[in-house]
Amino acid sequence: MITYISRQKEKIAAALMLSIFIGLTSSIAVRKSNTWDEPAHIMAGYAYLTEGMDYLSPLNHPVLARSLSALFPAIFLDLDFDATIEPEGAKSSRFFPYSLKFLYENNSAGKEILFLSRLSNMLLGALLGAYLFAWSRRLWGFAGAYLSLFLFVLSPNILAHSSLATTDLPATAFFFITAYYLYRSATEGFEFETTVLAALFLALGLTSKHTIILIAPFILFAFSAAGRKERLKKTIQHTAMLAALTYIFIWAVYGFSFHSEGLGYVPPDWSAFKSTETGRLIHFVSEWELLPESYLYGLAGSLAGAGSGRAAFFMGEHSTSGWALYFSTAFLIKTPLPTLILLSAALLYFSREKDKLMKAVFVILPPFLIFIAFSTQKVNIGLRHVLPAYPFLFLLIGFVPCIKTESLKLARAVFYCCLVWYFYSAVFIFPHQLAYFNELAGGPENGHKYLVDSNLDWGQDLPGLKQFMEKNGIERIKLAYFGFSDPSYYGINYDYLPGYFIPEPANVKEQIELKGWFAISATLLQGVYLHERDFYRPFREMKPAGHIGYSIFIYRL
Repeated sequence: MITYISRQKEKIAAALMLSIFIGLTSSIAVRKSNTWDEPAHIMAGYAYLTEGMDYLSPLNHPVLARSLSALFPAIFLDLDFDATIEPEGAKSSRFFPYSLKFLYENNSAGKEILFLSRLSNMLLGALLGAYLFAWSRRLWGFAGAYLSLFLFVLSPNILAHSSLATTDLPATAFFFITAYYLYRSATEGFEFETTVLAALFLALGLTSKHTIILIAPFILFAFSAAGRKERLKKTIQHTAMLAALTYIFIWAVYGFSFHSEGLGYVPPDWSAFKSTETGRLIHFVSEWELLPESYLYGLAGSLAGAGSGRAAFFMGEHSTSGWALYFSTAFLIKTPLPTLILLSAALLYFSREKDKLMKAVFVILPPFLIFIAFSTQKVNIGLRHVLPAYPFLFLLIGFVPCIKTESLKLARAVFYCCLVWYFYSAVFIFPHQLAYFNELAGGPENGHKYLVDSNLDWGQDLPGLKQFMEKNGIERIKLAYFGFSDPSYYGINYDYLPGYFIPEPANVKEQIELKGWFAISATLLQGVYLHERDFYRPFREMKPAGHIGYSIFIYRL
């Protein structure tokens, strides 16, 4: 009875920590404008939930994560939606401009739609935290579970992406939860319920983001480990069950329809993908209607995009083909140093525990696969692409309270210093978690010298710019904005400077007087996405008068 009550109290404490997590993400969400990807995600998800339109923007994203973003607006708001909207990529498509108008020029206030759209990821982030606690509890006990959850709840990268209506957090959550059930199968043997849940969350992950396919080697490893303890017949049965149920669940997400027959439906153009064996194979699967059309088209687009690359900035260099050290470096400078110290301790001492080798492989293999895979592709625009690695690293750090060392007093002192340091880092950066950089990079004010784009500048700081203008009595500012929004939605009066991308910029002038207040986004300051990379070089060489959330720099001439 005493044990039962104790466990109930421990679960209540974990629930309180997750409540803090929801409170923090909510506070961040209400303070930030829409990021680059959110309008498209929200409208595409709304179109699917209300009209069944799965073809609006399939090139890189499946429908589920976007549908989760649109879930609460679809339930609680009566929004206008033009069902004749053309798909992204179609001739004369107005998909992107209309997605912004859908968000801000609708029956409900844009800020309300945006917050409700972000709410799904906040709750999903809490669910991810609960699974992290459960898995860490199984491995290390309650002390390790609380440590894992503490790091999760205050992680700047987890908080930042749990506060946005994007696909990165759903991919992270479903990847981890699937791995949890695979681990249980490997260590406890095959059970019907465990295999069904593994298949369900695997399908949810695959229909949220195509990169979840990286879990395939982990599935093989887990089922091989389980198969050593089970009869061959049972192993075959559960392998077939996992494959069949995942296949059925994917079709279920798409309503068991090959494609929707909406008013604006346009057959996808497969010509760009037929030049490779992978593209031809995916097209063949589509021709036989073995999987939903938009799902396959998006998979082909993701694979092609990973190989073709995008414009990117990394430590003073520009490239469209990426850098092998991009993600490892981004991880080292965008992860709090206390996390790196505790992770190093966990790895060092865990290597001495030969009887825990199986646990080590299950915890370390997923992040290893993630970093290897993304370090070989060419799209280098944000640490968010390796976000699924973080819960596994927090899980591994849960081993730290189990460490046995002769220098116990010193170890405890270092441990508690790391916890206090970590807490301070979380408080210091709030509410600008997206722009977090650790001391190795000189803090967030120097982050733009190393990385830009979604690492710190995703168009999220228009509310902060408006507050700065009001505080300093600035009626109009010269603005070079990186983001997909309209500053006028936030009451910002501005003169347009070359940027990327305001759909209908105001006050565009041929000549700009080099006098007065200037606001320049960090990504544009480094010349990314500009025809002339050094266009804002004179400003790079000046000391700014201030910054907005570390993503917009202020100058006064």
